[in-house]
Amino acid sequence: MISRAIARTSPIRVTYVGERRTVSHLSIVATVVACLTLVLVLSFLNSANQEAREQFMEKLKAQKQAVETNKGLKMELAAITQKGYLEFAARERLGLKRPSDAEVVVLR
Repeated sequence: MISRAIARTSPIRVTYVGERRTVSHLSIVATVVACLTLVLVLSFLNSANQEAREQFMEKLKAQKQAVETNKGLKMELAAITQKGYLEFAARERLGLKRPSDAEVVVLR
């Protein structure tokens, strides 16, 4: 049986019986327009995403700066309550110096 199948000399022909479909030019144009519209929408969404990301980064930087400022103010407040800070602040920030005993007059 195997030898008979191989020995067959006539080729097998496949014929298509049915309607042949053609793609209209209108459907091609509609597909191209739909693809272009999709590309435009995606590019718009990408630019909107980039803008939102930049705004988020700016807010994050401002928040980080506020946290750093708050931390510095808390440290300064803690230092103010310590003894000797007033003299240090007067010397460093205001350029003042401690008066000598001769310059101080005590009234009773």
